Amino acid sequence: MEIALSTFRRNENDVVNLYNTFSNLMQILTEGYMLNFGFWGNRIMNPLEAQYALSSCIGEFASLNNANKIVDVGSGYSAPAMHWLSQYNNLEIYCININFHQLKIAADYSNFQLKDQNSIKDMEESKPITTRDSNKNKILHLNSTSTMLPIKNNSVDRVIAFESAQHFRPLIQFIKESWRVLKQSGLLVIAMPVIINSNNKFSVPMSIKLGILSVTWASEHYNLDYIKSKINTSGFTLKEIRFIGSNVYKPLADYYIDNRFKLKDRVIKEYSKLFEIIFYRSLLKMKNVSDHGLIDYIILIALKP
Repeated sequence: MEIALSTFRRNENDVVNLYNTFSNLMQILTEGYMLNFGFWGNRIMNPLEAQYALSSCIGEFASLNNANKIVDVGSGYSAPAMHWLSQYNNLEIYCININFHQLKIAADYSNFQLKDQNSIKDMEESKPITTRDSNKNKILHLNSTSTMLPIKNNSVDRVIAFESAQHFRPLIQFIKESWRVLKQSGLLVIAMPVIINSNNKFSVPMSIKLGILSVTWASEHYNLDYIKSKINTSGFTLKEIRFIGSNVYKPLADYYIDNRFKLKDRVIKEYSKLFEIIFYRSLLKMKNVSDHGLIDYIILIALKP
């Protein structure tokens, strides 16, 4: 009941509860600790590879090779931050997360020597060891809301919301905060699921079109036009939007469908048979509405002039 109420209310505490409840589902599917849909390119074989590919896409799109100080808002277990540091050694990253449980695990990570595909449970149960990790002091973990960033004015080169902005309420306040902390010529980068073309008053309501996703999509259902308008009215210059939904939704759904026999038992051990059925049907619906252009996945970049 509490999970159902959290799905409908979707305030900050609810988002924390939902992530704490369902993050293990991502572990089951990926055997890793990234929390994103992934980008499925030509040589991607599994969800974990897709997640790292999407993280790399964000790094390239955000031109992290030309940045020094960046803010990762809604940083999860800081897996993307660690991945970016492995690719760009010039970075200092502020990982901001309202979820203290995730943040604590992420902060402890720099004191652990982990294999690439260790689970969060392994991370929690591991014992700290001494390392010479050069990245250890390049990440600062901050427990804070997205709408009140604990960062000085005009002090960072990039603000990144990697599959987290769909949870931010109100979104406009996060965008204003991004403007405040960014230097001149700094970039705001948002990667997130969006609704497409839902403003026609004569069309079928989007909740009906989404079907089961209108309930199981546990975030705000932001419309692309709404996001663009908030970016523009906040003083940013919208530079580019990439639409990558075809490389996100369908291949992820197909992976689960093709491997359901072995994944189903693992899901049921953690959750329930009913949950797995709902999850499976949600993936089928996600694939369907993506094919019909009702949802997409965007990577947006905006410039502070």
